[in-house]
Amino acid sequence: MRTSRTLTSAAFILLAWTLLGPADLGAQDAQDAVPAATGPVMKLGLGLEYFSRTLSWDDGLRSSPMTAAFGVARLEVELRKGFTLGACLGYGLSNFNGLVFRNLPFSLDYEAGTSGSFLAGIDGEADPFKIGDFEIGVLGRYVISLGGTKTLAISGLNASGTADARALWMRVQAGPVVRYMGYQDFTPYLALMYDRLWGTFTTTETVKELSGTEDKKIAGEGSIGAAFGVVYEPLANLSFRGEVGAIPYKKISGSGLGFDLGGSLKAVLSF
Repeated sequence: MRTSRTLTSAAFILLAWTLLGPADLGAQDAQDAVPAATGPVMKLGLGLEYFSRTLSWDDGLRSSPMTAAFGVARLEVELRKGFTLGACLGYGLSNFNGLVFRNLPFSLDYEAGTSGSFLAGIDGEADPFKIGDFEIGVLGRYVISLGGTKTLAISGLNASGTADARALWMRVQAGPVVRYMGYQDFTPYLALMYDRLWGTFTTTETVKELSGTEDKKIAGEGSIGAAFGVVYEPLANLSFRGEVGAIPYKKISGSGLGFDLGGSLKAVLSF
Protein backbone atom coordinates (compact mmCIF):
# COMPACT_ATOMS: atom_id res chain seq x y z
CA MET A 1 0.00 0.00 0.00
CA ARG A 2 2.81 2.42 0.88
CA THR A 3 4.52 1.67 -2.46
CA SER A 4 1.29 2.32 -4.34
CA ARG A 5 0.82 5.66 -2.59
CA THR A 6 4.42 6.65 -3.34
CA LEU A 7 4.02 5.81 -7.03
CA THR A 8 0.72 7.69 -7.18
CA SER A 9 2.32 10.76 -5.59
CA ALA A 10 5.19 10.58 -8.08
CA ALA A 11 2.69 10.30 -10.93
CA PHE A 12 0.80 13.39 -9.73
CA ILE A 13 4.07 15.32 -9.53
CA LEU A 14 4.93 14.25 -13.08
CA LEU A 15 1.41 15.16 -14.21
CA ALA A 16 1.68 18.61 -12.59
CA TRP A 17 5.13 19.12 -14.14
CA THR A 18 3.69 18.26 -17.54
CA LEU A 19 0.69 20.56 -17.15
CA LEU A 20 2.72 23.51 -15.85
CA GLY A 21 5.42 23.14 -18.48
CA PRO A 22 8.99 21.84 -18.27
CA ALA A 23 12.07 23.92 -18.00
CA ASP A 24 13.71 24.69 -21.34
CA LEU A 25 16.34 21.99 -21.19
CA GLY A 26 18.47 22.38 -24.27
CA ALA A 27 16.42 25.39 -25.28
CA GLN A 28 18.88 26.67 -27.86
CA ASP A 29 19.07 23.31 -29.65
CA ALA A 30 15.27 23.07 -29.64
CA GLN A 31 14.97 26.56 -31.10
CA ASP A 32 17.46 25.71 -33.84
CA ALA A 33 15.69 22.46 -34.67
CA VAL A 34 12.03 23.55 -34.49
CA PRO A 35 10.64 26.83 -35.85
CA ALA A 36 8.96 29.00 -33.25
CA ALA A 37 5.17 28.79 -33.19
CA THR A 38 3.27 31.94 -34.21
CA GLY A 39 0.77 31.52 -31.37
CA PRO A 40 -1.46 29.07 -29.54
CA VAL A 41 -3.18 26.44 -31.68
CA MET A 42 -6.66 25.27 -30.71
CA LYS A 43 -7.63 21.66 -31.36
CA LEU A 44 -11.07 20.06 -31.17
CA GLY A 45 -11.33 16.29 -31.06
CA LEU A 46 -13.84 13.46 -30.92
CA GLY A 47 -12.92 9.96 -29.93
CA LEU A 48 -13.88 6.53 -28.70
CA GLU A 49 -12.07 4.82 -25.84
CA TYR A 50 -12.30 1.29 -24.47
CA PHE A 51 -10.39 -0.46 -21.72
CA SER A 52 -10.63 -3.45 -19.43
CA ARG A 53 -9.21 -3.67 -15.93
CA THR A 54 -9.03 -6.44 -13.40
CA LEU A 55 -10.21 -5.00 -10.08
CA SER A 56 -9.11 -6.15 -6.65
CA TRP A 57 -11.36 -5.68 -3.60
CA ASP A 58 -11.86 -6.95 -0.06
CA ASP A 59 -8.31 -5.81 0.77
CA GLY A 60 -6.88 -7.54 -2.31
CA LEU A 61 -8.31 -10.96 -1.47
CA ARG A 62 -10.74 -11.09 -4.40
CA SER A 63 -10.88 -9.79 -7.94
CA SER A 64 -13.32 -9.33 -10.81
CA PRO A 65 -13.22 -7.77 -14.30
CA MET A 66 -14.28 -4.27 -15.27
CA THR A 67 -14.89 -2.97 -18.79
CA ALA A 68 -15.59 0.59 -19.89
CA ALA A 69 -16.34 2.26 -23.23
CA PHE A 70 -16.72 6.02 -23.70
CA GLY A 71 -17.41 8.59 -26.35
CA VAL A 72 -15.21 11.62 -25.61
CA ALA A 73 -15.08 15.25 -26.77
CA ARG A 74 -11.75 17.03 -26.31
CA LEU A 75 -10.40 20.56 -26.36
CA GLU A 76 -6.63 20.98 -26.68
CA VAL A 77 -4.48 24.09 -26.68
CA GLU A 78 -0.95 23.88 -28.07
CA LEU A 79 0.58 26.80 -26.19
CA ARG A 80 3.85 26.43 -28.06
CA LYS A 81 5.48 23.81 -30.23
CA GLY A 82 5.69 20.61 -28.25
CA PHE A 83 3.59 21.71 -25.26
CA THR A 84 -0.15 20.93 -25.18
CA LEU A 85 -2.82 21.17 -22.50
CA GLY A 86 -6.18 19.45 -22.86
CA ALA A 87 -9.52 18.74 -21.23
CA CYS A 88 -12.19 16.19 -22.05
CA LEU A 89 -15.80 15.34 -21.33
CA GLY A 90 -17.44 12.05 -22.15
CA TYR A 91 -20.23 9.61 -21.56
CA GLY A 92 -20.24 5.87 -21.80
CA LEU A 93 -20.96 2.48 -20.26
CA SER A 94 -19.14 0.57 -17.53
CA ASN A 95 -19.58 -3.02 -16.37
CA PHE A 96 -18.72 -4.17 -12.84
CA ASN A 97 -20.22 -7.67 -12.88
CA GLY A 98 -18.66 -9.99 -10.31
CA LEU A 99 -18.56 -7.74 -7.24
CA VAL A 100 -19.98 -9.41 -4.13
CA PHE A 101 -21.57 -7.50 -1.22
CA ARG A 102 -21.93 -9.42 2.03
CA ASN A 103 -22.61 -6.63 4.57
CA LEU A 104 -26.07 -5.77 3.28
CA PRO A 105 -29.27 -7.12 4.83
CA PHE A 106 -28.96 -9.91 2.25
CA SER A 107 -25.80 -10.86 0.34
CA LEU A 108 -25.73 -9.59 -3.23
CA ASP A 109 -23.72 -10.88 -6.19
CA TYR A 110 -23.72 -7.92 -8.57
CA GLU A 111 -24.56 -9.07 -12.11
CA ALA A 112 -26.54 -6.09 -13.40
CA GLY A 113 -24.54 -5.51 -16.58
CA THR A 114 -23.59 -2.11 -17.94
CA SER A 115 -24.54 1.25 -16.46
CA GLY A 116 -24.12 4.78 -17.77
CA SER A 117 -21.45 7.13 -16.44
CA PHE A 118 -19.98 10.56 -17.10
CA LEU A 119 -16.27 11.18 -17.61
CA ALA A 120 -14.17 14.34 -17.20
CA GLY A 121 -10.42 14.82 -17.30
CA ILE A 122 -7.37 16.99 -17.86
CA ASP A 123 -4.12 16.09 -19.55
CA GLY A 124 -0.88 17.49 -20.86
CA GLU A 125 1.99 16.58 -23.16
CA ALA A 126 5.46 18.12 -23.40
CA ASP A 127 8.36 17.27 -25.72
CA PRO A 128 11.52 18.87 -24.31
CA PHE A 129 14.04 16.68 -26.17
CA LYS A 130 14.70 16.05 -29.84
CA ILE A 131 17.37 13.59 -30.99
CA GLY A 132 17.57 13.17 -34.74
CA ASP A 133 14.17 11.98 -35.96
CA PHE A 134 13.01 11.15 -32.44
CA GLU A 135 11.11 13.31 -29.99
CA ILE A 136 11.22 12.32 -26.32
CA GLY A 137 8.67 13.79 -23.99
CA VAL A 138 6.29 13.16 -21.12
CA LEU A 139 2.53 12.91 -20.90
CA GLY A 140 0.11 13.00 -18.00
CA ARG A 141 -3.62 12.45 -17.65
CA TYR A 142 -6.19 12.49 -14.85
CA VAL A 143 -9.82 11.41 -15.32
CA ILE A 144 -12.76 10.92 -13.01
CA SER A 145 -15.92 8.99 -13.77
CA LEU A 146 -19.22 9.35 -11.95
CA GLY A 147 -21.71 6.60 -12.67
CA GLY A 148 -25.44 7.03 -12.61
CA THR A 149 -27.54 5.09 -10.13
CA LYS A 150 -28.69 1.72 -11.42
CA THR A 151 -31.62 0.09 -9.68
CA LEU A 152 -32.07 -3.67 -9.82
CA ALA A 153 -34.80 -5.87 -8.45
CA ILE A 154 -33.94 -8.45 -5.81
CA SER A 155 -35.64 -11.79 -6.32
CA GLY A 156 -35.56 -15.14 -4.57
CA LEU A 157 -36.69 -13.76 -1.20
CA ASN A 158 -40.01 -13.98 0.62
CA ALA A 159 -40.34 -10.23 0.11
CA SER A 160 -39.39 -8.22 -2.93
CA GLY A 161 -36.67 -5.58 -2.72
CA THR A 162 -34.37 -3.32 -4.68
CA ALA A 163 -30.70 -2.43 -4.76
CA ASP A 164 -29.30 0.91 -5.95
CA ALA A 165 -25.73 0.75 -7.25
CA ARG A 166 -23.34 3.52 -8.26
CA ALA A 167 -19.63 3.64 -9.10
CA LEU A 168 -17.10 6.44 -8.70
CA TRP A 169 -13.59 5.87 -10.02
CA MET A 170 -10.49 7.84 -10.89
CA ARG A 171 -7.50 7.11 -13.09
CA VAL A 172 -4.08 8.73 -13.33
CA GLN A 173 -1.58 8.04 -16.11
CA ALA A 174 1.89 9.54 -16.47
CA GLY A 175 5.15 8.62 -18.13
CA PRO A 176 7.60 9.08 -21.00
CA VAL A 177 6.70 8.88 -24.67
CA VAL A 178 8.98 8.47 -27.71
CA ARG A 179 7.82 9.57 -31.17
CA TYR A 180 9.48 8.88 -34.52
CA MET A 181 9.19 11.93 -36.79
CA GLY A 182 10.91 10.52 -39.88
CA TYR A 183 7.75 9.95 -41.91
CA GLN A 184 5.83 12.68 -43.69
CA ASP A 185 2.24 11.88 -42.67
CA PHE A 186 2.63 9.14 -40.06
CA THR A 187 4.02 9.51 -36.54
CA PRO A 188 4.33 6.25 -34.58
CA TYR A 189 4.96 6.50 -30.85
CA LEU A 190 5.57 4.31 -27.84
CA ALA A 191 4.66 5.26 -24.27
CA LEU A 192 5.52 3.66 -20.93
CA MET A 193 3.09 4.74 -18.23
CA TYR A 194 2.32 4.49 -14.58
CA ASP A 195 -1.39 3.70 -14.76
CA ARG A 196 -3.49 3.52 -11.59
CA LEU A 197 -7.26 3.18 -11.26
CA TRP A 198 -9.13 3.29 -7.96
CA GLY A 199 -12.57 4.14 -6.66
CA THR A 200 -15.66 3.13 -4.72
CA PHE A 201 -18.69 1.10 -5.71
CA THR A 202 -21.65 1.86 -3.45
CA THR A 203 -24.72 -0.36 -3.13
CA THR A 204 -27.83 0.37 -1.06
CA GLU A 205 -30.23 -2.51 -0.53
CA THR A 206 -33.83 -2.14 0.63
CA VAL A 207 -36.13 -5.06 1.47
CA LYS A 208 -39.29 -3.88 3.22
CA GLU A 209 -38.17 -2.26 6.51
CA LEU A 210 -34.62 -3.58 6.15
CA SER A 211 -32.04 -1.28 4.55
CA GLY A 212 -28.27 -1.14 4.37
CA THR A 213 -25.43 0.43 2.41
CA GLU A 214 -22.02 -1.04 1.60
CA ASP A 215 -19.06 0.77 0.04
CA LYS A 216 -16.71 -1.49 -1.86
CA LYS A 217 -13.20 -0.09 -2.35
CA ILE A 218 -11.89 -1.10 -5.77
CA ALA A 219 -8.45 -0.77 -7.36
CA GLY A 220 -7.03 -1.84 -10.68
CA GLU A 221 -4.55 -4.70 -10.58
CA GLY A 222 -1.25 -3.73 -12.19
CA SER A 223 0.08 -0.19 -12.32
CA ILE A 224 2.67 -0.14 -15.13
CA GLY A 225 1.54 -0.28 -18.74
CA ALA A 226 2.71 0.37 -22.28
CA ALA A 227 0.91 1.85 -25.27
CA PHE A 228 1.69 1.95 -28.97
CA GLY A 229 0.00 4.38 -31.30
CA VAL A 230 0.10 6.08 -34.69
CA VAL A 231 -0.91 9.62 -35.64
CA TYR A 232 -1.95 10.11 -39.27
CA GLU A 233 -2.12 13.68 -40.63
CA PRO A 234 -3.62 13.73 -44.13
CA LEU A 235 -4.09 17.52 -43.90
CA ALA A 236 -2.26 20.26 -42.03
CA ASN A 237 -5.24 20.86 -39.72
CA LEU A 238 -6.66 17.32 -39.50
CA SER A 239 -5.23 14.28 -37.77
CA PHE A 240 -6.33 10.81 -36.71
CA ARG A 241 -4.87 8.84 -33.81
CA GLY A 242 -5.14 5.15 -33.02
CA GLU A 243 -3.70 3.57 -29.88
CA VAL A 244 -3.57 0.17 -28.19
CA GLY A 245 -2.22 -0.55 -24.74
CA ALA A 246 -1.68 -3.32 -22.22
CA ILE A 247 -1.19 -3.51 -18.45
CA PRO A 248 0.26 -6.74 -17.00
CA TYR A 249 -0.77 -7.89 -13.53
CA LYS A 250 -0.16 -10.83 -11.24
CA LYS A 251 -3.25 -12.97 -10.82
CA ILE A 252 -4.57 -13.32 -7.27
CA SER A 253 -4.83 -17.08 -7.77
CA GLY A 254 -1.05 -17.15 -8.28
CA SER A 255 -1.36 -18.78 -11.68
CA GLY A 256 0.90 -16.42 -13.60
CA LEU A 257 0.34 -13.10 -15.31
CA GLY A 258 -2.73 -11.60 -16.90
CA PHE A 259 -3.06 -8.61 -19.22
CA ASP A 260 -5.66 -5.85 -19.27
CA LEU A 261 -6.11 -4.27 -22.70
CA GLY A 262 -7.33 -0.94 -24.00
CA GLY A 263 -7.56 1.10 -27.16
CA SER A 264 -8.74 4.41 -28.55
CA LEU A 265 -9.54 6.15 -31.85
CA LYS A 266 -9.53 9.94 -32.14
CA ALA A 267 -10.04 12.59 -34.80
CA VAL A 268 -8.59 16.07 -34.16
CA LEU A 269 -9.23 19.33 -36.03
CA SER A 270 -6.77 22.21 -35.55
CA PHE A 271 -7.45 25.89 -36.15
